[in-house]
Amino acid sequence: MNQLERANYLEAFGVPAFLYAERAEAIEASVQKKCVQCLVIETPNAHSFCQTGKIQDFLFKMLGAIGLKKSDIKCVDIEVNDLTDTLGQHDAKVVLLMSKDLVLGANNHFVIHHPSDILTSDTLKREAWEVLKKVQVCLK
Repeated sequence: MNQLERANYLEAFGVPAFLYAERAEAIEASVQKKCVQCLVIETPNAHSFCQTGKIQDFLFKMLGAIGLKKSDIKCVDIEVNDLTDTLGQHDAKVVLLMSKDLVLGANNHFVIHHPSDILTSDTLKREAWEVLKKVQVCLK
């Protein structure tokens, strides 16, 4: 049913426009958001996981270990001040922030070391695994 048909039906039932106009706009706005299970955000990095290669493969293996498929994951590279806009464009069940400069904003936001750092330092693997276990719980 399109908006015009809906408006005609509601008018026929005597429902005033102000009762449904805001709701329709909210629904339309939420449809425009990109739905994803896991949004992974990094700030500009010489070893970006947004580029195909070793770092991206490692990221997908990390997230695959907690049951996520490539199709469940959206990777983005942003400037620090673009975080709010980026979060507003996506409807993500979980957000992984892979930069010290990005600040937690909600219970479903997690800060984790960048995969390039984990690959170069074995000491970060345990800490990353602990965060991934929390992400897994949040996804259920």
